[in-house]
Amino acid sequence: MATVQFDRVFKMYANGHSAIKDLSLEIADGEFLVFVGPSGCGKSTALRMLAGLEDISAGKILIGDRVVNQYTPQQRNIAMVFQNYALYPHMTVRQNLEFPLRMLKLAPRQMAALVREAAEKLSLVELLDRKPKQLSGGQRQRVAMGRAIVRDPAVFLMDEPLSNLDAKMRSQIRTEITTLQQRMGTTTVYVTHDQVEAMTMGDRVAVMQGGKLQQVSSPQDLYDRPANIFVAGFIGSPAMNIFRSRLSKDERGSWSIDFGGKPLALPASLVQQYQHLDWHLGQILVGIRPEAFTVASAGDANSINVEVKTVEVLGHETIVYAMASIDIIDTDAASQPNGSSQTPTTETHSSLLAARIASSQTIQTGQPLTLSVDSSKLYLFSIDGDLIE
Repeated sequence: MATVQFDRVFKMYANGHSAIKDLSLEIADGEFLVFVGPSGCGKSTALRMLAGLEDISAGKILIGDRVVNQYTPQQRNIAMVFQNYALYPHMTVRQNLEFPLRMLKLAPRQMAALVREAAEKLSLVELLDRKPKQLSGGQRQRVAMGRAIVRDPAVFLMDEPLSNLDAKMRSQIRTEITTLQQRMGTTTVYVTHDQVEAMTMGDRVAVMQGGKLQQVSSPQDLYDRPANIFVAGFIGSPAMNIFRSRLSKDERGSWSIDFGGKPLALPASLVQQYQHLDWHLGQILVGIRPEAFTVASAGDANSINVEVKTVEVLGHETIVYAMASIDIIDTDAASQPNGSSQTPTTETHSSLLAARIASSQTIQTGQPLTLSVDSSKLYLFSIDGDLIE
């Protein structure tokens, strides 16, 4: 086992494209860290640099106390599981598991013991004499994992290993990987574009965008305290509604925001979470997660009138997409290639918001609806897109 450290790492290609910008990150011994972000955000490049498959342009990568910039992949004592399994089709499962051990020139008896141990951990014992074409997708994935763990590496690297599986198998293998990692305690770095995988598997999650690390924290902390509007919009499904508003404070010291053309009072419990609200009087960005909405009762002051456009009935809940008179911004469009956030300059207009409603409510497409918002669950961001401190 080993720690991993990215120390001010950059990756610049010959054409001038900067894929990784000043990445500094420490991964603890035995930690399961997940890189997550949209396509092109730099997560796979970071993993490939750690593996030794990509040269770094500047900075240092350490595994344990060794700087490994000049080490080959073999010298780094890492094992990588790829998206396409990378199994040898002409070999049996046993031979695939033995292959990395043969490269280490281990004795036959030692190889057999290590293969048996890996096969038992991954429920592959009965499949040892089959070839990959005789296996299901989930079984092939377990063989690929077995070939990685059989030589007891210092670090596991996994590059979107579940993307070729169906939803049910993804859930099953996700649980198996997490359980196996906890049992073995090996430092693991996992790359995915799927936020559900990231949130359910990682001890910590590193959110990437535009080649820059946006935030790294526990899954719950990412959800509760997103550092900026990109993280807020990326973590959570449906995404957080983020809209342009104005922050005001009256002569009595009470705070409010503009919500669909009328003031929405901010409760003291929310105001206490922010130390520097006085610095942000005027235009700000406000985030509301879909679950903060409910169908309003008569006379509810914290409400907004909407027109229902789409209803997704999921059984245990209903997702409502509706047009409202607030200026909701697209956090993907607002995030610039250099990793910074910039909000659009459009005027206020009707925008589509998402609300998660109890399944007991019957809601029809095209109907007018009044939604109430729990103002204690608002998120307040500066106009630059960073969470107000």
